[in-house]
Amino acid sequence: MLARSSIEIEGVAAVITLLVPVALFDGWHFYFTKIWKNPAGWRNRITVASLLLISLGGLLLPVMMIFAPQADWTSYAAVADQVNFVGAWKQAGVLMPLCALALCLFGRRRLIAPIAVACVGTAALWFFITMG
Repeated sequence: MLARSSIEIEGVAAVITLLVPVALFDGWHFYFTKIWKNPAGWRNRITVASLLLISLGGLLLPVMMIFAPQADWTSYAAVADQVNFVGAWKQAGVLMPLCALALCLFGRRRLIAPIAVACVGTAALWFFITMG
């Protein structure tokens, strides 16, 4: 069996991360065109909950970057505050896609794949942007 290089693994993660907006658009478009008019069953509610969780998980990243305390990396002033702040937000940012991934498995079958791609891509984005 061939060992995968880190460049190949990062390339796959980058492709999945770039597919996040497409997957979210597909999920929300399908919801508003097909599911919106149907009676609210438990599968529809779970699908909406997972779409909301993954959308909020993706929107937390720019919010975190805006509100993160500024650190001076030359004198190391407030670096600990910035690292602790980003670490706390990272937990929420990775937990939301993981919860959405678990929920989407019980939702509409048509939306399992797009939501799962969005969940994995958003979690990878959080992981790589906040440096693991």
